Amino acid sequence: MDKVNPYRDENGVPYNKFHLNNQQEVDLIEYAFTSRRMAEMLTEHILDKWQSYDLSHLQAIHQHLFQDMYDWAGKIRTVHLNKYMANGQISVFASPDKIQSGWTKLAQEIAEFRTQTDLSFDDKVKKLTEIFIKANHLHPFAEGNGRSLQVFMQQLARTQNVCLDYRDTHAEDWNRACALSGVYGDLIDDEHGRHIIRQPTDREPIKRIFREIAYPLV
Repeated sequence: MDKVNPYRDENGVPYNKFHLNNQQEVDLIEYAFTSRRMAEMLTEHILDKWQSYDLSHLQAIHQHLFQDMYDWAGKIRTVHLNKYMANGQISVFASPDKIQSGWTKLAQEIAEFRTQTDLSFDDKVKKLTEIFIKANHLHPFAEGNGRSLQVFMQQLARTQNVCLDYRDTHAEDWNRACALSGVYGDLIDDEHGRHIIRQPTDREPIKRIFREIAYPLV
């Protein structure tokens, strides 16, 4: 873990343009702004015509969603990132030095997906799920990865005439499925310091959710 975090204060509250130091207040204002910005992107199709679905595209989405809230909107994180799960285990994301290279490789996979013309609907959903799992593990931002990637995946799905509808997805089920699909485990302290006892990856829950939220785009 980094000793100094340029994105959060000593209490873990994100530095924000409103100089708020209460997490509840930050959450409320952030939700209000990002909900409006997300609606703009999905109804006015902002960035839909982006030529390359690469990291710069995801950065543009993040910048648009969080421009009202954070000075670092759209910028790649420079610190290590993990997230506690509901059961007390911890989900670990890619280290900062792996983000750019990971996305370069993933962008090639995405480009191939967008140009394929012989995919069945089930094949499209499977490939979208695989892309999401890899992108989610890279988690390039200090905050707001889930919402940014949600918009990115909806826009990407449309290029293959697939609609992703997240509205009926239960947040707890979604977060658990995302965590299980990546690197997670038990965080322990011993004489060698703090480290994670990794648990086996399970991609079935997130695959099931994608099958439930995907529809042919008419």
